[in-house]
Amino acid sequence: MPSDPDHVLDAIDGVVDEWETLSADAMRWAPPETKSPDLMSEVSEILGPLVNAFSQVLRPVSDALERALQAAFDDDDEDDGPGRPA
Repeated sequence: MPSDPDHVLDAIDGVVDEWETLSADAMRWAPPETKSPDLMSEVSEILGPLVNAFSQVLRPVSDALERALQAAFDDDDEDDGPGRPA
């Protein structure tokens, strides 16, 4: 590689020109394409909130069932007593 100053300046100019070209391309922005909604996205927009609401309605029922099962199994443990072998 020659060490003359003109060659170094040409190399720097080439790098700067290349960077300006690439950065101009990188700075271009185009808005996303708008697609018409398909059947699956429309169905998910409708059913998503309904499923969420239904699960929130069933939460107290599941909590009550859990408490009932826990109480039933806790009562069985108390029946064993200290005198009975496990």
